[in-house]
Amino acid sequence: MENENCSINSPLGHTMEGIPTWMAISALAIIILASHLFLNKHKEKSKKSSYPRWNLLNFRLFKYFVKKKYFPILVQSISMILFTFIIVAGLIGSQRSNISTVLTWTWWWALLIFIILGFGKGFCMICPWEGFASLFTSGSLASRIKKIGFEWKWPKFLRNLYPALALFILLTWIELGFGVTKSPSTTALLGLGMGAMAVLLAILFEKRAFCRYVCLVGRISGIYALFSPVELRAESFDVCRSCKTKDCVKGTSTDTGCSLNLFPGYLQENTYCTLCTECVRACPHDNLAINIRPPATDLMRKEKFRMDEAVMAVVLLALTSFHGITMTPQWTRVNDLLRVHTGFGKLFVFTVLMILLTLLPFLIFWLGAKISHRLTKSTEVSPQQIFKTFAYSLIPVALFYHLAHNSMHFFMEGQYIIPALSDPFGFGWDIFGTAKNTYAASLSLETVWWVQVILILVGHVYGVKIADRLANQMFQSSSVSKLRSLLPLMVTMIFYSSFSLWLIAQPMEMRTGM
Repeated sequence: MENENCSINSPLGHTMEGIPTWMAISALAIIILASHLFLNKHKEKSKKSSYPRWNLLNFRLFKYFVKKKYFPILVQSISMILFTFIIVAGLIGSQRSNISTVLTWTWWWALLIFIILGFGKGFCMICPWEGFASLFTSGSLASRIKKIGFEWKWPKFLRNLYPALALFILLTWIELGFGVTKSPSTTALLGLGMGAMAVLLAILFEKRAFCRYVCLVGRISGIYALFSPVELRAESFDVCRSCKTKDCVKGTSTDTGCSLNLFPGYLQENTYCTLCTECVRACPHDNLAINIRPPATDLMRKEKFRMDEAVMAVVLLALTSFHGITMTPQWTRVNDLLRVHTGFGKLFVFTVLMILLTLLPFLIFWLGAKISHRLTKSTEVSPQQIFKTFAYSLIPVALFYHLAHNSMHFFMEGQYIIPALSDPFGFGWDIFGTAKNTYAASLSLETVWWVQVILILVGHVYGVKIADRLANQMFQSSSVSKLRSLLPLMVTMIFYSSFSLWLIAQPMEMRTGM
């Protein structure tokens, strides 16, 4: 549908009105009421030993394709072709405007979070960077067995999420500080840099060190995938543990085995599995399943907590909020005021503010953990343990705000792809006769508002539910301690959700997806 009020020639820089005040206040009231009622009805819940699952490999046609050796390159081929197209368009196309920025930031980067919500690590399965790395190190489209490389061990001190976390913060600084979303060539160079890093690390180190420790997309999706309704698991852990050959990990003469050295016999959450399905093909017992399950299963059943994962969860919340903040009029006013009164340049002020606004959620959540420790008067559970454990309850809060933020971008800006398809390189072409047309947003502004509010409410409710589960696990011997530990964390969670509502109530300068 054509719309004279929307111009493809200037897709960036227009402002979208925030949700009405009455809607924000109503949503806040629901959040406070829901949290209050939940605490009043607080009771211990027994952990279930099993949960509903439906194995997709029971569908014969799907299993037939997954079992084929060409399955990885088959599912990755489309993303590899699109990636190559984006790189070419970004480098040789018009730098004023071409399809590379729209495809990368408005479509892929905005829809990625929705893909994670629905399919977990589905993007890792089709990742073009891993596809090119496998192609380069195996020298074959049909086989993933590594023939080129040094097989070094990844350094022990880097066997955590911190390399990916550092890369995430760095690329966020580059993206927002240098306006990458508006630059086709810089967008292409970033994509090439990620691809080159994947190939180089695949050559130097064993298995897929890039996927396991460095890739920010994989590690972000890994944390969010704890909420996902899709999992890869052993049908019987006993079968896996009694297996003598462990082909699913070690591989065979024809199968590579798990590219991340994950043993399905112990796999109980989505964080690191990339759904590459190599284990499915290598397993001699046909004991692997790709299941559909209830959302947030991993978070509700989690028993082991890691500080690097907790830090990643808080950083995700901080940086998703930071993206929203940088689009508000208040951000522009504060930046201009600081530059005038301090004399510092734009990039320096941006960097300082980014550091402060990234650290602030840590300080707030750490304060909540300290207060929880004081209220419980526990000698067995430290503030660090409370911080590390309850940080997982922030994952749905961050995930659903991220979805709310990206839904604004996609539903209000996704239509820019239609004219861009007719002139992908910005050379003045009109292949499909749509290059000079303008199109309405796919959803009305009022509908987007409702989508955003509902998403934030859903994230808060799940966060409260998971916090309750974590409190039950941490303070099993005292219901009073459970309730006291939850009180400051509930206040913190209400604060975060309220801030999310405040953000979507502000006018937003639209400039492509986060």
